[in-house]
Amino acid sequence: MSASTLTLLIVGTGTVGSALAKRFAKTSHQVLLGSRDDKTGQLAAEALGVRGGAATSFVAEADVIFLAVPFVNLTETLDRLGNIDGKIIVDCTNPLTSDYMHLTIGHSDSAGETCQRLAPRANVVKAFNAIFAAVVSAELSYGDIVPQVFLAGNDAESKNRVAGLVREIGYDAVDTGGIECARYLEPLAELIIQLAYTQGQGTVITPLILKASGATSGNH
Repeated sequence: MSASTLTLLIVGTGTVGSALAKRFAKTSHQVLLGSRDDKTGQLAAEALGVRGGAATSFVAEADVIFLAVPFVNLTETLDRLGNIDGKIIVDCTNPLTSDYMHLTIGHSDSAGETCQRLAPRANVVKAFNAIFAAVVSAELSYGDIVPQVFLAGNDAESKNRVAGLVREIGYDAVDTGGIECARYLEPLAELIIQLAYTQGQGTVITPLILKASGATSGNH
């Protein structure tokens, strides 16, 4: 593999994990789809044309690990993965209630910050939590506008690496700041859930930050 080719481990075979695997499989990167057990991972991966198996068996070779699991399983998932020191961990989770209609934590904490505490020697980047799997998995047109993926994390190099991956799948990467900004990205995810389900707008909507042409930064 070339120096620019990465090994991406996506942990979770649900809609989010499968959508990410499908999308990244179209790039030059090696995609691994991991589950709790070898058979589940293999079956899910086979349908997407990527390698699959038990997530734990892929950790050592992974450059970037995407956590596409329910937030309630975050601690268990990280424990199972074992040594992830120095890895880039992309936290895609949202702290949702079982009906998805509320957040379970917020204001002074977030799933992203929780992930960084649980993996203190990994570089956690919050990403892909506020974009629906239906958007990621499909080739949708929004005219001249491309969907955005919002990033938060403390390590600039890791965020740049994830931003590059975002751009490779045709999206725009928006850096929102340190990992504490996950406190604001997770309520954003809940907002689009409310629009999709409670307001009946469906799951192909996606949030966007627009900047006027020629506008410069200023005081607010």
